[in-house]
Amino acid sequence: MRKRNNRIGIFFSVILAVALPFTFTSVQKVSAADEDNTSDVINEKYSEELSLQPVAPAFSVESLLNWSPETSPDSQLNQASVTLNENRFKGHQVNKLANPKAGITSAAITLSNHDRSSSVGSNEFSVYAFDNWQLLDSYIYWPGSASGEGVFSLPSPDIVNAAHRNGVPVYATIGFPWGPGSPEELAEIEAFTQQAEDGSFPVADKMIEAAEYYGFDGYFLNQETYGVSEETAKKMNEMMRYTKRHSDIRFNWYDAQANDGSINYQNAINSQNDMYVKPAEDGTYAADEFFLNYNWGRSEIDQTVSTMNKYQRSPFDAYAGFEVQQNSYNTEINTDALLNEKNQSKVSIALYTPNSTMGLADNPADFHEKEQYFWTGPQGDPSEADDSADWKGMARFVTDSSVIQQKPFTTNFNSGHGKKYFVEGNVASSQEWNNRSIQDIMPTWRWWIRGEGSELNASYDFTKAYNGGNSLKFSGDLGKDSVNDTMLYSTKLDINESTKVRVVYQSEPGADVSLGVSYSEDYSKDQMKHYSLPDSNNGWETAVIDLSEDAGNTAYALSLKISNSAKIDNYAFNLGQLSLYDNKAQKISKPENAEVTEKILQTAAQAEARMSWSAQEDAIYYEVYQENASGDRNLLGATPNNHFYTPNITRSKDNAKADNSTTLQIVPINKNYKRGEQATIDFEWGMPIDATEMEENAPSPNVARNATVTDVSYENDAEPASSALDGTVNGNSKWAATNKESGYMTIDIGEPKTIRRWRIEHAEAGGESKDMNTNDFELLYKNENEEWISANRITENDKAVTDVILDKPITASEFKLQVHDDGSSPWTAIRIYEWQMFESDTLPKTENIMMHFVTAENNRGAQDKVTLENVKKEQTVRLYDSLKSENPLAEKQATKDGTLTFEGLDFGVKSDRTYYTVQSPDLEESLKFSTAYMHEKVTEVYKQIDNLPAIDELTVNDKHIVKDAKVSYNKLHPSLRKEVPNYDVLKEAQERIKDLKKKYNKGEE
Repeated sequence: MRKRNNRIGIFFSVILAVALPFTFTSVQKVSAADEDNTSDVINEKYSEELSLQPVAPAFSVESLLNWSPETSPDSQLNQASVTLNENRFKGHQVNKLANPKAGITSAAITLSNHDRSSSVGSNEFSVYAFDNWQLLDSYIYWPGSASGEGVFSLPSPDIVNAAHRNGVPVYATIGFPWGPGSPEELAEIEAFTQQAEDGSFPVADKMIEAAEYYGFDGYFLNQETYGVSEETAKKMNEMMRYTKRHSDIRFNWYDAQANDGSINYQNAINSQNDMYVKPAEDGTYAADEFFLNYNWGRSEIDQTVSTMNKYQRSPFDAYAGFEVQQNSYNTEINTDALLNEKNQSKVSIALYTPNSTMGLADNPADFHEKEQYFWTGPQGDPSEADDSADWKGMARFVTDSSVIQQKPFTTNFNSGHGKKYFVEGNVASSQEWNNRSIQDIMPTWRWWIRGEGSELNASYDFTKAYNGGNSLKFSGDLGKDSVNDTMLYSTKLDINESTKVRVVYQSEPGADVSLGVSYSEDYSKDQMKHYSLPDSNNGWETAVIDLSEDAGNTAYALSLKISNSAKIDNYAFNLGQLSLYDNKAQKISKPENAEVTEKILQTAAQAEARMSWSAQEDAIYYEVYQENASGDRNLLGATPNNHFYTPNITRSKDNAKADNSTTLQIVPINKNYKRGEQATIDFEWGMPIDATEMEENAPSPNVARNATVTDVSYENDAEPASSALDGTVNGNSKWAATNKESGYMTIDIGEPKTIRRWRIEHAEAGGESKDMNTNDFELLYKNENEEWISANRITENDKAVTDVILDKPITASEFKLQVHDDGSSPWTAIRIYEWQMFESDTLPKTENIMMHFVTAENNRGAQDKVTLENVKKEQTVRLYDSLKSENPLAEKQATKDGTLTFEGLDFGVKSDRTYYTVQSPDLEESLKFSTAYMHEKVTEVYKQIDNLPAIDELTVNDKHIVKDAKVSYNKLHPSLRKEVPNYDVLKEAQERIKDLKKKYNKGEE
């Protein structure tokens, strides 16, 4: 978020942590470089037939007014499947410093790029897998960079599902860009607040419709455009009230626009901006939550409390902003200003980009350790979180909440991402993954361990899980007579004569393990009852505990107790599933109406698909599998939705079926997490496995990956230099140095390597604007005399990625990246997303044109042609007669973007495939792809049918040309007739002619 002259605004950009000296967040305008990407098309890649991947919705005012679910291709995939759990409660307060009235809202970057990232999970372990919902009141879906589609950025369904499961509402973001308003920007605000003659607000009505359809709960309104009139500001306030009168929509308002329309950050709620919290005559107010700017002190907090009390509003509807974008939990925040005489917070807390913990993490598993430090605090125990360290964990300020009041309650401790996916303890997919939609309710306390002696370490184990991506692991050295009773969940569960608990676990011998149930609201130790678990035998053990003897009691907490009398070294216990239920849920029947609705083949061995089936009331999730020719199967993904997208359908020469089909399976899962009967679908490839060339030579490895950073001129705490060496741009992973125009980082790759190629991915590669790309930078290496020698310097760069073959190879183990000029953006900062180096001097292969953009036509003689769409200017296209051919049949270079056609070819009479490659000037030739062509005689019949009038345009006079087409079809050899792809059109035309003749004979036409 940005601060200018002590005024801060919420900065709407993946600039995240690259602001001016005193800045926070503000809505960044779409740069000139981005304007070409701005359109009313929500999903450009889908529209251009490049991918079936859904993206989160985004709208301008105009496109929202024109929106309907029927016209948006991703609508069904982007609907939340989990309704907001409103049975939320606060259990016994475990930290005396926390205020049970205070809350937290979090504006976090959820997707690495709102307009491009998958909205339903992906094949990446690295993701903002937030799961401390027990400490959160609301979640603001913060898109990071301004969407190219407009001011509305709607949340992805995965984060809505995870939040709702925990009783947390989710807000979309409405962001009007920071800075002097252009005529177009001010016109957008006027259109946003337009009121109809009947008093309604058309945009508000569409906002209600969108929220209800997609299943989110409200809007975060961030208006930072200068030049808005007082009249328009008042109309905006009334528009918010109108929305609340006509729906259950909630609003969170950011402290930027004042009552008179000016942008005037108050860092408080006072007479300058109180319009948004002041109730109207009917008691309706605009803002449910008020997000204070970040420069508050004690006087601003006291003024806020006074103002809220004046309007009989809870002071805890005001949220003091914590800007943690650049330095995460290393940020200095004057939390003393928040505290009352009891050392409790007087207001609530608003976090800006707490996803910055990702930048501090060594890897996606370590992210959860950094999250524990941020949310629980340095003490590592929510009951002990206090003010003794510089960083105060969120558990010090607010009390935990829970939704666990109904049975069955089942958790696999699945955090929503993983290195692999496990099903009943076995690896179902070795593919990295994330999907927050299937995240379980995670432990209420991280980690509250009561006991004596040696304390075990509690963590997520991503190498071992029962269902999903991880289990809970309790490990460490245990001295004799140690007790570790880990409090897991706050609950309110009535126990009756049929109540049972299922525990799935793996343990090592030597310790006594038991499940603990607290029958006291204050979790007192003397009211804890422990139920012993038997030892496990080299695998997952399932124990079922009967609680019938405690019928009539209420379970207020669940724990896991590990006790030992003798010393144990390297003890480990994994908890895979915990389920508390009354009756076993009935096995679910197979889903009906399952079908592949859309598919795109990336190659002959990899495909994307969209699928759907009829929803089942008792199913909480569906697992989707692929079955191979050998009978083995692997998981494609899991979802709570009955609409599903996967990019993971694959086959190989070893497991491909002879009929070029792959069997897909949909398995429903009930509330007890038992799998039901599967439905099956055949996925038709429509081509042989050898229709495209496979990469046989593995690319040269990036020798700079995870190298040791030996020195850096400057780095933001949450965006360290090491992030430029982790092999990904996802999750805002970059080296950033705020307000630094130049700087350097040095690395040691461990041993001398001969480098022939180096590659830098700049700001634009990570989703930021083009003017933030590094302009002038240099690669240096350290020679035997310990001198830094220049290997290559690049100036006047404006590309998102620079990939260079060195004129002369260099051999060294220590290297330096020197940034001389960070770029042309006014927001000065070094931004390096990836620094890569290679021993090979081979550039990457050109990405080939997808096969559905290429057609081949086999006419009589040398009149055949091949047409390729989406060819880029200066690309060279080559045609080959087989997969193994080295000499092209023909070759052409494109003189402009668009379509390229080869004519005068002669494929011969029979049907077959022609192969093609594409090569860009600075890259290697692509792999060979292919397109099919028909037998010459089939082509003639196909064209004859294709030239018939449209079915609804046929008349009786067309009976002869329809008959001629049928005669031509009949003349084909029976083996060729089945190759006519549009024969169904001919049959339909014949039926239409029959119908028309009947009507004609009856005198109806």
